[in-house]
Amino acid sequence: MRPENTKKKRIALRFAWLALVPLTLLIRWLASLSPSNVENIYSQRIYPAVMKPLSRLTGMIPVSLWELSIIAMVILIPFFIIRLIVKCVRKKSAYPVVPFLSVAAIILSVWFFLSTVLWTLNYERKPFSELAELDVRPSSVDELYELCQWLIDNTNKLRKQVETDENGIMKVSGGFESVRERAQAGFDIAAREYPFLQGVYGKPKKVLFSRIMSHTNIIGLYCALTGEANIDTDIPDMEIPSTVMHEMAHQRGFAPEDEANYIAWVACMAHPDADFKYSGSAMALQYAMNALYSASPEKYFELAKTYSQGYYNDLKNLQEYWKQFQGTAKKVANRVNDTYLKLHGEPDGVKSYGRMVDLLLAERRKILAGKK
Repeated sequence: MRPENTKKKRIALRFAWLALVPLTLLIRWLASLSPSNVENIYSQRIYPAVMKPLSRLTGMIPVSLWELSIIAMVILIPFFIIRLIVKCVRKKSAYPVVPFLSVAAIILSVWFFLSTVLWTLNYERKPFSELAELDVRPSSVDELYELCQWLIDNTNKLRKQVETDENGIMKVSGGFESVRERAQAGFDIAAREYPFLQGVYGKPKKVLFSRIMSHTNIIGLYCALTGEANIDTDIPDMEIPSTVMHEMAHQRGFAPEDEANYIAWVACMAHPDADFKYSGSAMALQYAMNALYSASPEKYFELAKTYSQGYYNDLKNLQEYWKQFQGTAKKVANRVNDTYLKLHGEPDGVKSYGRMVDLLLAERRKILAGKK
């Protein structure tokens, strides 16, 4: 066989890996036909059986493998592109581009397949509201107002129990390291009511380039291929516990952002420590008040006047922090994140984050009904 033919066949075999793309789409489509099967077979059996040991294994490594891979790509991709251009110039041919594209196709196809079977099938599981027996339905402005009022009272009370720095801003003693060591307790207690939240996974990891991450306005990221919960630790302390719980909710196979936010609230409120409770309550309050502002600005400003001075200080500090990161990086990252969510089954894109309020309202109705 001629060397040229052998080389062409080898390249053709490389492109055959593209068959993983339609196979992956077929698997996702079949999964979408039966959320019950996905829930019972995949999300509650296969996924934790694979991800628990994998996450705990990668968790033994002190640095984020996800972050290292990003750094490697930033360095290696330009290097390989420059090397490819040099090869094309030397050979006076564009042929070297073919093997380069074939390798890229293999990497992307394998990544697409693995991320689907290791993670994105969770988008097809039963909604959390069904698992938790929460009646999610359209709510009146009065119901939303009452929820916000209750959250303000709760947040104000919890604010009195947390530590503050010399500027009167909430702080966590021990910082992120303290949070990551204590976080599991919230899920252990929450699992008594919701058994599907149980399990021990790798501990959350600090992103070394957290300041750069803040420029994207993404404060936490779950890596499906390693089971790592990656946290931006440059953010104000008030956000750290709830962000950690959010990413730990993803570790447990809950993919939609609104569900991960709600689970973070549940795990924070179940936690024995006040800093977790306060962080979760403050997060829920911000989402609820944003929803109230959209529905009735007058009622929003009426309730905003009832913030305690301590919570107001924390909120102002949070706003000042994020004012620094409103540039191009945020717009690009927001667009990428929006596209990612839509591709993985969240048609509302980043708007899906606001639907957490529907779960809070459903929980509130359930609690009030139980008191009657």
